[in-house]
Amino acid sequence: MNWYLAALQKYADFNGRARRKEYWFFTLFNVLFAIVAFVLDHVTGLVIAGIGYGPIYLFYALALFIPGLAVAVRRLHDVGKSGWMVLISLIPLVGAIWLLILMVTEGQPEENEYGPVPKPTEHYENTDDVITTERNGTADNILLIVVGWFLASKIIWFFIPFIIEKTGGDIQTYYTFASLFTQIITAATITSLGYVVKNKTKQTVVYIVGALYFVITIAFTVIQYLEMEGW
Repeated sequence: MNWYLAALQKYADFNGRARRKEYWFFTLFNVLFAIVAFVLDHVTGLVIAGIGYGPIYLFYALALFIPGLAVAVRRLHDVGKSGWMVLISLIPLVGAIWLLILMVTEGQPEENEYGPVPKPTEHYENTDDVITTERNGTADNILLIVVGWFLASKIIWFFIPFIIEKTGGDIQTYYTFASLFTQIITAATITSLGYVVKNKTKQTVVYIVGALYFVITIAFTVIQYLEMEGW
């Protein structure tokens, strides 16, 4: 997750280099979140007829297009290629395979025209320093996400009445979907707080409690949704 957040912090940065770990972990979480957005569109009935997608997925895809392109360009820089090489993906079949090979190729072990070697071990005396530094950075990002989510959930609930007024929709349906969505995300953020706990025993307890809370929330969410569908 730290690599995904790092790519977002370099939102439109097309300079420098990105190691394989940065690119592929960003890609992994990007795909997972895209799937979640896609499912939410279908669950909430927001899918636009004719294209199979809804506003949630389209908004996410649009928001992540630039950082996704930027990290791909930096990955190409790491193997000594120009960022324009990303356009080879436009060549049917062959282009996609060629680009994939470049993306899984290990970066050049020395500084190149695009910048220094991106691996953090080059800048620390030992790997423990790397782990500690990355962990502290990730912990800070998690706390920011948690705080940001609680603010976002308040904003969502604030605007629900205005959305209902503008669309003329059923108030109970809107409130139910908003409740399901916010409960799931809140449960996930609570579980993620275990990462910021340094004591291993306490961290394990937080993970277990958070995981139970998350599972129970998912179960109740599914039950509520099935009841809405008349099952």
